[in-house]
Amino acid sequence: MRDRFRRNPVTAGYLSAVAGLALLMRFVFADGMSAQVRESLSTNTTNLADHPVNALLGSAFVLDPARDGLVTTALAVAAVAVCLAVLEREVGPWRAAAVVLAGHVGAALATAVVISSGAYPTDLADAVDVGVGYVAFAAAGAVTALAPVVLRVPWLALLVAYPLAGAEWFGAVPEFAAVGHVAAVLIGLCAGAFAVGRAHAAVGR
Repeated sequence: MRDRFRRNPVTAGYLSAVAGLALLMRFVFADGMSAQVRESLSTNTTNLADHPVNALLGSAFVLDPARDGLVTTALAVAAVAVCLAVLEREVGPWRAAAVVLAGHVGAALATAVVISSGAYPTDLADAVDVGVGYVAFAAAGAVTALAPVVLRVPWLALLVAYPLAGAEWFGAVPEFAAVGHVAAVLIGLCAGAFAVGRAHAAVGR
């Protein structure tokens, strides 16, 4: 365990924090308090207007398997463990952290914009939107730059198609979570390519 922290401090530290909060919410906090944490840290438009920094940063550490499903939550955590670790070993911890932070924050803001646009028939200003999904999709998008050239387009197509395939659609607009996941992939792709380029340039590759 100590060796993993040394080799992948961002990945190991992030997943440890996520797991620690999940255990507190499951076994220590009362149900009402756990629900309050999710609602307070959700990146909905109400929270972004009231306490944007807490919502944008805190939402990435809160799991919600009851809403997202156990399988989806497990896949997202696994994607972080694999993709973020690969990215971190290639570009270093600070660049890797910056890439997934940009992906998470950018995706959250994209969902806020689409919700505020009136694209949905119901008021989603107080919708709960937490979890590691945006971090996972950003990390997965970022490692596209490290894949063999022949695999990059299929991998990227899979990442974009996955959230859209199971999404509920409102006319031409998918549900807000799918918008966020696609935004995270695209931001991760661009930020990851930039981070990889900078890291390789620094060592003369």
